[in-house]
Amino acid sequence: MQQVYTHEGPYESIPSTAPPGLQFLKHFLPALDSLDPNANPVSPFIHPDARVFAGSGPPNRGTDVVGLLNVRQRHIQYFHHDVHKAWDIARPDTGNGTGTRTVMFEATSGTVFRNDPDEFEVRVREFNVLELERAGSQSDGDDESKGGFVAIEMRTYMDARPVQDQAARLQRESAYGEAKSTG
Repeated sequence: MQQVYTHEGPYESIPSTAPPGLQFLKHFLPALDSLDPNANPVSPFIHPDARVFAGSGPPNRGTDVVGLLNVRQRHIQYFHHDVHKAWDIARPDTGNGTGTRTVMFEATSGTVFRNDPDEFEVRVREFNVLELERAGSQSDGDDESKGGFVAIEMRTYMDARPVQDQAARLQRESAYGEAKSTG
């Protein structure tokens, strides 16, 4: 029988006694939100061959997504997830020792672009589904802080248009400013 655990509120308030899927989330989101991949790497949380979906687009590999996340600080000044509610669904072990879990969470992400003189925070509601399995040989030995799990599939459902529109607006303003100063 599946067991379901819930948490309401910021991920920072997930207690140390929470089940492993919520522990994973508590440590994964600061790494995902971090713009300093050396200080807080996201790679230990995402299996290299994980399938990562954003909206209805085709899947990306975990290693490709980690690479993109590691360079976003060039364009992003601030990024954060404000979690509203999270669910940790523990599925029964089928005897193969995987002990898989599904973690789902509702959040609002906030993004501030580096080249925005107004430092306007674009806020977008999103829903995420993480499929987790026990960390294997690719583990970095820090399994306990991750709840002993690694993401093998990630799905994000959100309307990315506000972020894309802000990026396009800033790009246009930057190009206009450059053209104006050289004209």
